[in-house]
Amino acid sequence: MPSPRNYSSREEKRPTLKSIPFSLLPPPVVFTLAKNTKNAGKFAAALVPSLSDDLLHARLNVTVRDYAAAALIVAPINAVVIGALLFFLGFATKMNLMVPAVLAAFFVGAASFITVMFYPKLTAMRRVRLLERDLIPATRQLIIELKSGVPLFNSLASVSGGYGDVSKEFRIIVTRINNGVPELDALAESSNENPSFQFRKVLWQISNALKVGSDVGTALEATVEELTRERVNEIRRYGQELSPWTMLYMMAAVVVPSLGVTMMIVISSFMSIPIPKFLLPLVICGLIGFQLFFANFVSSRRPNV
Repeated sequence: MPSPRNYSSREEKRPTLKSIPFSLLPPPVVFTLAKNTKNAGKFAAALVPSLSDDLLHARLNVTVRDYAAAALIVAPINAVVIGALLFFLGFATKMNLMVPAVLAAFFVGAASFITVMFYPKLTAMRRVRLLERDLIPATRQLIIELKSGVPLFNSLASVSGGYGDVSKEFRIIVTRINNGVPELDALAESSNENPSFQFRKVLWQISNALKVGSDVGTALEATVEELTRERVNEIRRYGQELSPWTMLYMMAAVVVPSLGVTMMIVISSFMSIPIPKFLLPLVICGLIGFQLFFANFVSSRRPNV
């Protein structure tokens, strides 16, 4: 693959993030406050070596140093706010909450910093799922267009709509070509910015076919067959995983709570020990939380079909 043209201009752009996770202040205010902490931001960015690639793959228009500096601003602000709220709550209720306030401020600050620093990686992972969901049908339409004698540029333009995030990526490629960027450079830039290995594989096949002068449609057919096999294998593995997860769900959400509550009632009646009133609502809340967590966990492991 040819190397991307030049990303130095990206370092000069002003931050345009719409939101920063866990931030109590809007992004413009955070980045304004972070101007004086860029040196510390450079040190903080070294704690997450993949931050530069994560920001690029998440399409967050901000430099690594600025983003890390923003994380250093968000963390202490959140810590001070939480600590102050607990302190004033203790003052209003005449309780000594100094130690809980300090501990809560520390943990909230640490959690805020970690969340902000890893937010680009999570965003890139969500982009991977969205891209790979419609990749195979979009590539099949691209093959049909190419096999029908349609030029590559027109074929790329034809799949720049109707396929979700995949169409957005092809639309960016078409826009760059329209702006005068050579096709190989446009493909290389999109490949460098894309977090999905499967999508990059499609772009590599197109680029390699253009470089050697072979038929792009034929090269993409082999790639689609490989992607289809991988998708079938993912579905098969997912089906095999469901059996043990279903067993775990039955044990944790059905068997253990029902038998546990029954045994607790029987033992408490024999020993004349009253059951606390908050225990049963606590069990119900725990079951609801576990089921929500389990449903989200299983959904996150489901392959894109």
